[in-house]
Amino acid sequence: MKREDCPRLASVTHPTDRDSTSTRRKTTNATYGLVLVAAFALACSGDGGTGSCGSGGSATSVTVCDRFFAPSASPVTPGATVTWTWRGAEGHNVTFEDGQGSSATQVSGMHSRTFPGAGTFRYRCTIHSSDFNTGMVGTVSVQ
Repeated sequence: MKREDCPRLASVTHPTDRDSTSTRRKTTNATYGLVLVAAFALACSGDGGTGSCGSGGSATSVTVCDRFFAPSASPVTPGATVTWTWRGAEGHNVTFEDGQGSSATQVSGMHSRTFPGAGTFRYRCTIHSSDFNTGMVGTVSVQ
């Protein structure tokens, strides 16, 4: 006997119909979940997120992440220019112990300083460090 042959059964959802709807619903929900996770990951990996802060830049390129500099130690030669690039979501600054070449507090953008002679130049974020030894600190060593 077919479902169409019995009027009373024709109005009832067939178990296989219910299973395929349930499977479709689960697949759709899983797809939406993956899309949300991917969107969150992309938002955190761009210029305004923290995903790109992992290993940082090079000796002449420092990434300003949320609560740390990457790399925190930069050995350079005399005459080198070091550029700090903001990648986090929080406001930070680069403030030098010698009081020269410091940046404003910002959440995006770049700041550069040229180091003409030998020496060790310590810097910190004054928002996330109370001194030049702990917290969000870094050093440029000109050799």
